[in-house]
Amino acid sequence: MDLVPSDMQELFQKSMLISLSILKTSEMVHNSGGQIDYQQLYQLLKPLLTDPEVINSYNKWKSDLCCMTPQMLKHKRLQVIFDVLKRDIMKYDEDAFNYEVNEINDDEITQWISCEEKLDDNLKKELAKLKRYLIKEGDIIMIDRQKFGKYAMKHIKAFSYEDARAMFELDATLDMVNADLVAQNPRLQTIINKYRLQPEPFNAFAPAKIIKSILTQTEVLALVSNKQKYNAQWIEQFVDNLMASEHGRKIAEDWANSKKRIKIPALVAGCLISAGVFKCSKPKLARTIRIRHDFKVKTECYATYMGMKREQPYLEWVLAHVESN
Repeated sequence: MDLVPSDMQELFQKSMLISLSILKTSEMVHNSGGQIDYQQLYQLLKPLLTDPEVINSYNKWKSDLCCMTPQMLKHKRLQVIFDVLKRDIMKYDEDAFNYEVNEINDDEITQWISCEEKLDDNLKKELAKLKRYLIKEGDIIMIDRQKFGKYAMKHIKAFSYEDARAMFELDATLDMVNADLVAQNPRLQTIINKYRLQPEPFNAFAPAKIIKSILTQTEVLALVSNKQKYNAQWIEQFVDNLMASEHGRKIAEDWANSKKRIKIPALVAGCLISAGVFKCSKPKLARTIRIRHDFKVKTECYATYMGMKREQPYLEWVLAHVESN
């Protein structure tokens, strides 16, 4: 017998997810100086707010099909759009205008719904509002995450947990449908690539190159404690040695994560301050780095990264290396 009733467990889970979502959103707003990248925010919140059952249900639907055709995928897509709209996800947006409703092609819609379903006036109005936040090109339909993210943030006080889950359900399902459409017609991937950020190709040499360019700036080198010893050549050799050490692989792996990538040069710089290579405060070094390198967060945030000892697993290595070199 559960000590906590199931309804209380569900309420607790919702509260935890909402709290984590708020924390992640607040962290992004703080680190970005108030400029929110809704694509990145989506990636942060996706694991929290995408119900695994949505994916399981879609996969079960696919496995139950005798064969999957583009027509079946388009029917499934419209079915999910209607289901989400019936949960009143667009209730916070301003009313649809007549021209928006008139732009909805009834014949184009009704061919993908069953004979028993009807496209009533209210549903058309809700669909017209949703279309403001959709990207439609060819056979591809996807959420415009920048626009829809702004819509959600604009009404954040009214936006409920269920609203957020519905939004992520729609987004996840559209992505799964698009992936299956691409599997049948690979040329459609070009359309998706236009609107969705694709992972940058992994480059093991990128961390060393960027860290070197940052730490060998003329203004940065002016802050070293011993200009004869800690010159550009010393810094470059230090970075090469760091990447060749047991920590190099982890640095390269973290570099592939855009959220961690911005911190790595700061973490290395912070270690060098601790080792006495740079004779200045962390904020001063951060301000100096920013002269030529835009690290896209507030200067004080970058200075904070320099002092994150928990994220500096190579601090002891740096201290030992500097002492012996």
